[in-house]
Amino acid sequence: MTGHNRFKGIIFDKDGTLFDFQSTWSPMMTTLLNELCGGDRECSRQKGQLLGFDLDNGLYLPESPFIAGTPEQFVEQLLVLFKDWSEMELIRLVNKITKDTEQVEVVSLEPFLTKFQKAGYALGVATNDSKEDAIKQLDEKGILKYFDFLAGFDSGYGSKPDPDMLLAFCQQTRIQPAETVMVGDSKSDLLAGKRAGMFTVAVLSGVAKSEDLAQHANLIIRDVGGLWDGLNRKFQLNP
Repeated sequence: MTGHNRFKGIIFDKDGTLFDFQSTWSPMMTTLLNELCGGDRECSRQKGQLLGFDLDNGLYLPESPFIAGTPEQFVEQLLVLFKDWSEMELIRLVNKITKDTEQVEVVSLEPFLTKFQKAGYALGVATNDSKEDAIKQLDEKGILKYFDFLAGFDSGYGSKPDPDMLLAFCQQTRIQPAETVMVGDSKSDLLAGKRAGMFTVAVLSGVAKSEDLAQHANLIIRDVGGLWDGLNRKFQLNP
């Protein structure tokens, strides 16, 4: 029996939800722009602005295509801006820098996930990143073992905001969408959850602000650390 008996499953976005988006990916973008611009700071600043990245402050802007897009879509953007680079060169460079990027947990994830697992929830991850990268990152943090399901944009279910990744989680765990919570930091995550018929929870540990997500969220919390208590308050249940 789960702690919040209305729900049996929770599926999380990865970047901006389990991992802090700005702290994790801002150093990556700074390094990438420096490589692509050959160390030219003004080039990095200008190209970064076109990619929705404020180089001087090391922050992504809400409109950045990097936030909710797939790696393929991001490389397509880079091809437009860096015409001297081939697609294969860009893919190799992005993959290399991504591989070396340290993931910064929003909260200490092992005790957080342990609590939900012990309460009987099935847990999953649906990310617009690749499945291979997601597995590597979760495994490095020692939390891959907590998830019953993991899908990336390349897992055969499409990418968010389409709901197919989320519905695949339900099919695999034999849990109905109405019994499932979708937790994400972007409009894309929440739209996928709504289209799947799930209860949507917005976290503010990504780039989007509360007012950007309110229309698509059944509940808004600061970060995943407030999920247990947030659901308790919403449904007037005891911890």
